[in-house]
Amino acid sequence: MIAGPSRIAFCAWLVLAGTFSALAQTYTITEIGVLKGDNESSGFWLNSAGQVVGCSDTATSNGYPCTGTTAGQHAFLWSKSAGLKDLGTMSGGTISGAIGINDVGQVVGYSNVKASSASDFFAFLWTPGRGVTNLGTLSGGNSSCAFAINSAGVIAGDSFISNGKVNAASWTNNKIRNLGGLPKSIFTAALDINDNNQIVGESIFSYGPPFRSHAFEWSAALGLKDLGTLSGGTTSMANAINSSGVMVGQSNASGFPNAWHAVMWNAARKIRDLGTLPGGTYSVAFGVNDSDEVVGYGNISNNAPHAFLWTQAAGMRDLNSLIPANSGWVLINANAINRLGQITGYGTFKGYNHGFLLSPK
Repeated sequence: MIAGPSRIAFCAWLVLAGTFSALAQTYTITEIGVLKGDNESSGFWLNSAGQVVGCSDTATSNGYPCTGTTAGQHAFLWSKSAGLKDLGTMSGGTISGAIGINDVGQVVGYSNVKASSASDFFAFLWTPGRGVTNLGTLSGGNSSCAFAINSAGVIAGDSFISNGKVNAASWTNNKIRNLGGLPKSIFTAALDINDNNQIVGESIFSYGPPFRSHAFEWSAALGLKDLGTLSGGTTSMANAINSSGVMVGQSNASGFPNAWHAVMWNAARKIRDLGTLPGGTYSVAFGVNDSDEVVGYGNISNNAPHAFLWTQAAGMRDLNSLIPANSGWVLINANAINRLGQITGYGTFKGYNHGFLLSPK
């Protein structure tokens, strides 16, 4: 399976113009920067005000920012007016990352703590008034992660449980709830939540070979629902959901068993292959807004990873073709897109991976 940046990989217990040129939206690009002493960063999510959360660290051999268990990775909150703010870690921790933010500025993510294993992380909630709060784990668990928070403050994530498996979890008023996993799964993560409290994610059945997983949707009325895969596929994952219930992620298929294609599930839960960039063989969708604009990354003809934007009108386009040609940037991955069409992710700039904010012109 093609490896690449994934929201699920940000928790360190995993040791992520051609024909349509006339339709192309173009963007200005803003460098988010890095925290003091660092040289790499990535924007993981953003809200409707254009506030970006992510992680800043030093360059590693992993190829993209904030993966693995290298000490010094720190969660950040960025805004155009205030710049970059270090959110720190939980008590005595050495690593943190911010993965989700809602429109009132509440931030969620993960952090280790003093005396815990380097790979044991705990979900956190950060608020301007209280700072970082440890959200804990399910009973018997030694690690957890928070991936997303909606406008009501409901949080989606995951947690280890006593038998060593990982189950999807949610938090309401800091109280954790076990959402379980699809039958026979061994690792389940809730990766996004919308304001209707619909949650999406992935249940892993086997690390393989072959790797086997299915995307899921959860709601209070229906519980966990298996979203399946493209025809003949063995693996899928739902990374994001918008307010209309449109979901995006990735799946393989019988025609490309060893690669992912970005996919969309519509409100009727019908899956659609969004294809790849010209010359590419794989793609992954990480974000979708309420206009059904989709962002993610995929490879191009020389196998280099490039960030993409997909729209119904124009299909999948390389975001590098939609920014100024002399910008000095190569956009590698787009993680999220808000209702205004602003996009965050990371790319190479001046020799390092840096977080960015794209704003429509």
